[in-house]
Amino acid sequence: MVSSDPMTGKNVQHDEHLSANHHVTVEEVVAMATGADQTKYSLWTLSMLRLYGCLVIGYLCATVNGFDGAVMGGINAMVSYQKYFHMASASSSTGIIFAIYSIGTACAAPFVGPVNDRWGRRAGMFVGGLFILVGTAVASRAINHGMFMGGRFILGFGVCFVNVSGPVYVGEMAHPVWRGPLSGLYNCFWYIGSIVAAWVVYGAKTLENGWRIPLYCQFIASGVVVLFAWFLPESPRWLVSHGHLQSARKVLARYHGEGDLEHPLVNLQMTEMQYQVSTEGSDKRWWDYRELWKTRAHRNRLVCVLSMAVFGQWSGNSSTSYYLPVMLENAGITSQSRKLLLNGIYAPLCFVASVSGSMFLDKAGRRPLLMSSLVGCIICFTIITPLSKVADQDPSNSAAANASIAFIYLFGITFSFAWTPSSPMYVVECLDTHTRAKGKSMAQFFTACASAIIQYSSGPAFQHIKYYFYIVFIGWDLFELAFIYMFWPETKDRTLEELEEVFQASRPVKRSLEPRSSQTVLNTVHVDAKPVTDGIV
Repeated sequence: MVSSDPMTGKNVQHDEHLSANHHVTVEEVVAMATGADQTKYSLWTLSMLRLYGCLVIGYLCATVNGFDGAVMGGINAMVSYQKYFHMASASSSTGIIFAIYSIGTACAAPFVGPVNDRWGRRAGMFVGGLFILVGTAVASRAINHGMFMGGRFILGFGVCFVNVSGPVYVGEMAHPVWRGPLSGLYNCFWYIGSIVAAWVVYGAKTLENGWRIPLYCQFIASGVVVLFAWFLPESPRWLVSHGHLQSARKVLARYHGEGDLEHPLVNLQMTEMQYQVSTEGSDKRWWDYRELWKTRAHRNRLVCVLSMAVFGQWSGNSSTSYYLPVMLENAGITSQSRKLLLNGIYAPLCFVASVSGSMFLDKAGRRPLLMSSLVGCIICFTIITPLSKVADQDPSNSAAANASIAFIYLFGITFSFAWTPSSPMYVVECLDTHTRAKGKSMAQFFTACASAIIQYSSGPAFQHIKYYFYIVFIGWDLFELAFIYMFWPETKDRTLEELEEVFQASRPVKRSLEPRSSQTVLNTVHVDAKPVTDGIV
């Protein structure tokens, strides 16, 4: 098979699949696994510094999304915005404007997977960035309600591309030894956008038409993604899936192996990828989504992916992001200046929490962090509800108002510590190379639908039942806690390819809690052997 190498532009001959041409022995696999495990790694080598530069462009895809979350919540509290569009801060009209962004995201979902599979992860980031630039231009210059909503729709359409391509690229490029923190940092950059947006809104609060200024700032992160996307190396897993084995090895050597083409970790990853990735997979058929559910293992993956997509929006965080000023008003804070100031403080605290949490993903594991976070969220909402009621009924009770605000902030910190770094990363980990782009785009569709529902319903809910709305989140978070315990496997300590063994098991959660060993690698490359007790741990 001959095709054009995306890294060099030259025509190359490549193999369809390693296993069709070469079979490794048990001894070779154990030697590769042991060599990779015994090699000493450092976070501050030249290869790692190069890798950080690449990952930052992927991280900026999250910044784009985070900016919108804070900017819309912020300008929604600005008097100039409310007067210009004749809107209240919590109403069905506000809900529609928030939700149209998610509707645009949902409409883009069918196109995102095929673009990523056909032209690569870089192309997905580039296309998404272009749509975001166009949407920003339309929304920031809107002269009426319809034009503003049109810009929001285009923004959401583009964000779907970067929300799929960015985390997939980061997850596939991340060094396997530090995949947890490096992938977890992706969504932490959501708060970079949120912080910038919140403080730009605060600075522009008294200006006539000041609501337009924060919208102009949406050009920045998306512009950087568009400018630098094509300078990035393509994902080695995408390269292998398209038969570009030499290019994939060169990328791994440059960013994971200190330039050594025969580095133990490079050899191990290449072997695992070539046995798990086929050049004839469904990712070569843009219309074929069947592989997402055709086997029990794929259905196990899909359950985790789609439930994460919904849970990541319905745990109470989405309402907090978009309606924080309204929540503060329910707690007795009526001053525009104070609401925007508190909105600006919220994001930096959550950012610190999310970065801290990403450092624990590989140590504590995904499941313990997520479940512990949900317990904390339930406790926070249980306390916020009565405190907000007291503060609303007695505006002079500053103690109740301040305590309510403190627990709203504590909820954000608790949620951000685990869910912010885990959400996109866990979806990427639960999908194999053939289904990763389409599966992530399907997850994005479900995320958008879940987000649209909660964004649209939260406005009227806060308007009519106020603080009692928190009780809904208490019940839902309890359901999430039980669901995760029963159905979500642990993904730490394994390469992306080695997770196939987990999802193939009759009881994925139980298998995932067993320690990784040389037998794990043997199963990944389909080498039949008696159980191996020595080697990696």
